[in-house]
Amino acid sequence: MASIKDVAKKAGVSTATVSRVLNNHPSVVPETRQAVRDAMDFLCYVPSKSAIQLSGKCSGLIAVVLPNLVNPHFCELLATFEEEARYIGKTVIVKTHQNQPQQDKQIVHTLIGTGIDSLLWVPTEAESELAEWLAATHIPVAVVTQVSRFFNSVSINQSKGAESIAEHFIQTGHTALGFIAQEGVDNRKVSAWSKKITGHGLTINPQNQFWITKGEGEKISGHISTLDDIIEKLARRETVCTCLMVYNDVAASYIIDGLNNHGISVPQDIAIVSFDNTFLAQTKKITSIAQPINEIAHLAFQMVSNKNNQESIEMYEIVSRLIIRESSVNINITAL
Repeated sequence: MASIKDVAKKAGVSTATVSRVLNNHPSVVPETRQAVRDAMDFLCYVPSKSAIQLSGKCSGLIAVVLPNLVNPHFCELLATFEEEARYIGKTVIVKTHQNQPQQDKQIVHTLIGTGIDSLLWVPTEAESELAEWLAATHIPVAVVTQVSRFFNSVSINQSKGAESIAEHFIQTGHTALGFIAQEGVDNRKVSAWSKKITGHGLTINPQNQFWITKGEGEKISGHISTLDDIIEKLARRETVCTCLMVYNDVAASYIIDGLNNHGISVPQDIAIVSFDNTFLAQTKKITSIAQPINEIAHLAFQMVSNKNNQESIEMYEIVSRLIIRESSVNINITAL
């Protein structure tokens, strides 16, 4: 069985450096961290608690609470969390709250009772209710993919992403722009998108604005009534809309399939751009805002590993980029 010395030799570093990687220490540069992890993989090295500097009684369990596993974005995020945990000898417990605040609260209470070491969380509105209680537990918490007022958080700058979508639509000649967004979740991105459009002297028709309930587009059932209603309105030309910003890849894929079933071509009749750039967007050639999942996961792990810095709240917003594909431009149009 490989030892920490074997890993150090293979990676060309000291055992102290390997130890810092195992403890997720922020002082290790990314290139060195990757070299150590490559050596661990090559040697099939599994960290033991004796190789990790643990203070106090630790269970080695990291809880990950997500809205669902229907959205590929959360599946990809979970896979990256599990990889990060493996390299530091931790085990991930995953639960989903299905965007139900009461269920979210029950899950968090139960997980804290199991003796988890830390919590990585995509919360519901229950976050504010649990903030004081969670702080009293002294268990490190990192909110991911959202900005938090109560805990350390790492997210994507959704406003910049929305602005880049607006710019893309305008530069490709659209003047009748619309959006599909989740109530209480996508307000910031819609606001930034709207300001960018009006800044170009365009107006936004209220008939082209579609708000749906949070999580509605990610139900397990194959029929999503709210999105179906929007598809029907677009198909019947009840609204003059030549392009849509859609809040995520799952909803965008559903909209594109529905429009195609009604004989509406994408992007010739309606251009579609979404968020997350998941495997779904890549396979269905949907223009989407890319989110660096690896960076999100790594920063979140650093936040919950730094137990000595819990008094101040850290917030990281990562810059995203627009990946242009066939859902927003004709094949013969050069991507901007």
